[in-house]
This record gives sequence, C-alpha cells and structure tokens, in this order.
Amino acid sequence: MEIPEKNLEVATIEYVQPKTKKFSFMSEVLGVTIYNQILCFDNCFFIVIGQDNTFSCLSVAMTQRNSTDTISSAIFSTDPDSRSESIANTLTKSLKTSIPIYVSFNANIENIGLKDVISCLINFFKSHPEIFVK
Repeated sequence: MEIPEKNLEVATIEYVQPKTKKFSFMSEVLGVTIYNQILCFDNCFFIVIGQDNTFSCLSVAMTQRNSTDTISSAIFSTDPDSRSESIANTLTKSLKTSIPIYVSFNANIENIGLKDVISCLINFFKSHPEIFVK
C-alpha cells in the first residue's frame, strides 16, 4: 500500500500596524489628582478617569443615527448620580464624533468639579489630533 503525498502550502504572515492607540495624562481638579487614560479604537473611544486603578462603573454615549441628538446609558454603575454617563454624553456632544464613547469614572470629586474634568478631556482631545484613529 502506497501512502499518497500531501501538497503542503507555505503560509506567509504579514505584520499589520495596530490601529489601537493609548494616551495617558494627569490632571488636578479641586485638589484631587486624576489619572486619565484614553484608548482609541477604530470604532469607539474608551476613557478611564479615576484616582486609582479601580474600575467601578461604565457608561456609553453616542450620536443617534440620522440626528445630532445623543443617547447614553449606564452599562453598570456604582455611581448613584450617573456621573460617568453625564461625562460620556457631554464628550459626545462636544467632540461631535459619530463613534461611541465609553467612560468609566471613579473619583471622589464634588459635582461642581465635573465641568473641570470634562474640560481637561476636551482640551486633551483638541490638542492631540492624532487621537482620532484613521
């Protein structure tokens, strides 16, 4: 009995430049040091804002199809006043982006300081055009 030979093909592996980008910066709001991380994907932004590495809530906001209105929702939250949802919603409106923005917010800051947190993020986006993945 003769064993037939198999035709083997050689696979070629090609390196592809990743599209994901990560940006980190610190800011100070009402005397509290805030660590900000922005993960940029080709179809969304993922923003983590906090005093430490705790991940305790997640919200998303996006522009409605065929409209300039935004919709937002808490995916999971330990935050009774939905500050992460508010930040995601405001960023979506301010940046005028069509992709979803996910936000995790974990910082002991009075609500009056949220405006400063959002301003820091908007200024960072505007001063770093490379954030927008192409």
